[in-house]
Amino acid sequence: MPETKKILLIEDDPMIVRLYERKLSKEGFFVTVAFNGEEGLAALAKERPDIVLLDIMMPKMNGLEALGHIKSDPQYKDLPAVILTNLGDRSDDIERCKKLGADDYWVKVNINIEELAGNINKILANRAGRALEAAA
Repeated sequence: MPETKKILLIEDDPMIVRLYERKLSKEGFFVTVAFNGEEGLAALAKERPDIVLLDIMMPKMNGLEALGHIKSDPQYKDLPAVILTNLGDRSDDIERCKKLGADDYWVKVNINIEELAGNINKILANRAGRALEAAA
């Protein structure tokens, strides 16, 4: 039986949290939820996920600030992270997120919920493949 992959979802919209959590759990993922960047960093310290999904616009600490903290920490710098936003496909935002270390940038209204798990698995597989290449 394959190992259950852990997702840390950092998102302040309860409706999106319920939708993603329900769908991803049904697809076999273990989902931990945090409702702002500060909670997300605390959750990260408790149990290391396989991937982090971060909303940009959140109270207390936004997703970009949280991503900066995650990627500047040596123990988490290689942790896959995806930015979630409703700000749209703005190239300057995408570029900024990539520079901070995000693996991808997803606009929530464009996400096909049926493809969500597959997209996450692709990122995890790409990361695993790069890690194997680096070790060889």
